[in-house]
Amino acid sequence: MSTSQNWRVAVIGAGTISQRVHIPLFQKQPDTTVVAVCDVNVARAQTVAEETGVARVYSDYEKMLTELQPNVVVVATPNVFHKPMATAALEAGAHVLCEKPVALTYADAQAMFATAAAQSRILTVGTHFRFTAPMQAAKTHAAHGFFGRIYAARTVWQRRNGIPGYGSWFTNKDLAGGGALLDIGVHTLDRALYVMDYPQPTRVTGVKFAEFGPRGRGLGGWGADILKPSANARYDVDDVAWAQVVFASGAVLQFQVAWAANYPETFVTEIFGTEGGARIGGQDSVELYSMLNDLEVKIDTQLPAQKGSSYEQLITNFVRRLNGDADADIVTPAQALIHVQIVDAITRSAAEGREIVL
Repeated sequence: MSTSQNWRVAVIGAGTISQRVHIPLFQKQPDTTVVAVCDVNVARAQTVAEETGVARVYSDYEKMLTELQPNVVVVATPNVFHKPMATAALEAGAHVLCEKPVALTYADAQAMFATAAAQSRILTVGTHFRFTAPMQAAKTHAAHGFFGRIYAARTVWQRRNGIPGYGSWFTNKDLAGGGALLDIGVHTLDRALYVMDYPQPTRVTGVKFAEFGPRGRGLGGWGADILKPSANARYDVDDVAWAQVVFASGAVLQFQVAWAANYPETFVTEIFGTEGGARIGGQDSVELYSMLNDLEVKIDTQLPAQKGSSYEQLITNFVRRLNGDADADIVTPAQALIHVQIVDAITRSAAEGREIVL
């Protein structure tokens, strides 16, 4: 049963995603008010607050939590701050939507979700691509048994030129913890794991490369504080990561992400099942493959009109879950922990040059 109340939302991080996505979409939700925006760059926070009609601006998130006591907090900061900020918000009594990755290590993620459970608060992650029309269609077909037993999957997001915020925190390992793997990698994993119903990983082998960014190539046109390639533009993260994940069920997942590549832009998740398969594109395509009367068939699915963007669906479902709707689809603690466990294992495998047994 759903019971709404007045949700007072505070947003930590005034970068482009908060300005364009978090604040406006929360403001569209009923009985929800964005009460403050916080950022160490006070001028940017002030500009965002003025443009979005938010009343309060802070540079100190702990002061904001103490003075305003928000009951919902969005953490949209460089990755290294996710754990301390989300933990402080949970301990202050707030539910938390954290940008991906929820944490830099599996141990940190476990600690964060333990805090959420102890405080009886929701902690979830902003992996919104599961809410695109193709992904929702594929999930529906999986739930109704179209694929049979899913024994393999491949999920890929390769950009032609798409290194974000060159010289900003995105390419600074001390702040980001990693590059493409931690940025678009978590989204890419969620797409496949969502359809596969999140099997438990047991073995992971991964490699990472930095072939483009260190040479000032493959730069995208977004992100805050972008610098041109120079001696002052730090780049010490990966821009390519490939991996293979084996699950307890025996199923296998091939995983590829790249901020930049000498290859066409590719955003696809492929599902291989005993009874059917699928090729799931970005926003507008899902192809199904099966047998009919012993003949091979390809089915181009007619997708329903999507109600708002995938991120709007994520935030709508988050608020629904806050209001007590147990059927609202959000990234659960178990799912988020599998994200981090796999990414953590890929990082370790790449560094140590060996398979990681979980």
